[in-house]
Amino acid sequence: MRTVTGGRGTSESWRWPRILVLTMLLLASVTVANFVLHGRSGDHELARSRLSQLDMLLHEESSLQWKTLAKGNTPVRVARELGAIRSQEKKIQEELGVSDALRKQVADYHAVLDTELGLLGVGKTADALALEQQRTEPAFVALAAELDQLGEAEMTAAGVAKNIAGLTLALAMIAVAALIGLLLYRFEREHRIARRVTDEMLHQQSIALETLTEHEALVRHQALHDPLTGLPNRRALSALLAGGGRQALLLVDLDDFKPVNDQLGHAAGDELLVTVARRLHRCVREGDSVVRLGGDEFAVFVQDGDAAAAVHVAERIVDQLGEPFHIAGTTVHIGASVGVAVGADVVDGDLLLREADEAMYRVKQASKGGYAVAGSAHTA
Repeated sequence: MRTVTGGRGTSESWRWPRILVLTMLLLASVTVANFVLHGRSGDHELARSRLSQLDMLLHEESSLQWKTLAKGNTPVRVARELGAIRSQEKKIQEELGVSDALRKQVADYHAVLDTELGLLGVGKTADALALEQQRTEPAFVALAAELDQLGEAEMTAAGVAKNIAGLTLALAMIAVAALIGLLLYRFEREHRIARRVTDEMLHQQSIALETLTEHEALVRHQALHDPLTGLPNRRALSALLAGGGRQALLLVDLDDFKPVNDQLGHAAGDELLVTVARRLHRCVREGDSVVRLGGDEFAVFVQDGDAAAAVHVAERIVDQLGEPFHIAGTTVHIGASVGVAVGADVVDGDLLLREADEAMYRVKQASKGGYAVAGSAHTA
């Protein structure tokens, strides 16, 4: 009996240490597994963040084309900026170890952008716009969808890793009741940190996308407007002339503008151009457009206007611009030579522009300070 009792006593004496050792081993294993799973979750979230960054870089490449057009950057400078962006993209792809298919998709997108940049570099804006709509935009949409899909996969993997970590921790709570509070606190703390990081990342991404959208709108506005007067520019006029319908076009060339520039300086000349733009706005009807073509040359696009309406606007322009201007503390006098061309229901914009230019040139040759109607001997 003593032997048996002694055996039971020995067995009992070793049971709790063994349970304690097993519990500690289980705790250690659960702890290690928890760290590993959270590390994987963090890796997946980081991968998703890098995919989002790659998406933004690809979008920045596209907007860079039109920013180039607005700011007049040289192709060499644009190529340098593209090189820096693509270096970052390559680094991200290498870090993520993306598939060959995705690398090829990015390379194809780069090739389309390079072609578009080449067209912009030689002034073929219309071809570049066509390429943007036909190839560049669809390529970017497909690429963005692929990146979104990969990002969702990374998010799902992160969620799975977190769920497994939670299940493992729950099992540890059952097995190690005494240490559940500490483990739960640790898990909740890590979860809150990860959630704050994720929320901050989404917030920063939202800010970046809003900024990018505003920047793109600004770039497109600058590409179609004169920076000095704020009027639509020659490119915007081309879009107006392509609209079809009955149209009239007036070309307005300022008379005796160069002496003002030479005698009073370019600042005074700029002030005069801004004042001329305001007066031209007072001469046109609601719905008509005043355009600055460059230098001291303006245009007025009269939508749904016949010859009578166009002549009426021309007369008002000649009268208004013939009035004295108070510029740079002095009074200056200029005038305006206006050429008028009226189109039919189907308008050739280039032809309308040439006819208005020829009519304006007739006024310049005659006496300045008047208007002439294309296809008519009338000059006033």
